[in-house]
Amino acid sequence: MRLSLAGLEDYVTRLAELLERYGVVLDLDPEEPVELAESPSGGLSFAFRGFLPDGRQPPLSVLAVREKWRLTGTETYDRWEYEYELLDHEREFRRSFHLHDAEDFIRRFYVVVHEHCERPIGTAPCPHFEGSPIRDGYRGVEVLLDAWTDPTLPDCAAMTCIE
Repeated sequence: MRLSLAGLEDYVTRLAELLERYGVVLDLDPEEPVELAESPSGGLSFAFRGFLPDGRQPPLSVLAVREKWRLTGTETYDRWEYEYELLDHEREFRRSFHLHDAEDFIRRFYVVVHEHCERPIGTAPCPHFEGSPIRDGYRGVEVLLDAWTDPTLPDCAAMTCIE
């Protein structure tokens, strides 16, 4: 994914709006606008954490969206890391989709992306599962919400382990 700075700012705003349309209560300061954090190298990142509308107080389900973008031209940014994660404490289930530390994962496992599946949370038959790339944050949110609303949890032990 490649965007201009204005396109990236718009993307982050629209992603926050999408989460709120799904009823996710974002853990944001209401006085502060959604912001991109800048790294010393000129890269940009953002992180959203929100609570899913599960009818509990406090909510038992948490969704997180984190992305890092690096400057690839004078005015363009490429997404180079992401983490999309669901913690469903009611069903004791964690599902996440990651792209990070690409060089290490390529060297060790010949893959760039991987997944996590824990049931119960903190217990996984494998530390990293084979995964498919997630094209953007909109799709990341969709995949997490599908996992949260699916009455049938995946069998983590049946997934393809890469480690």
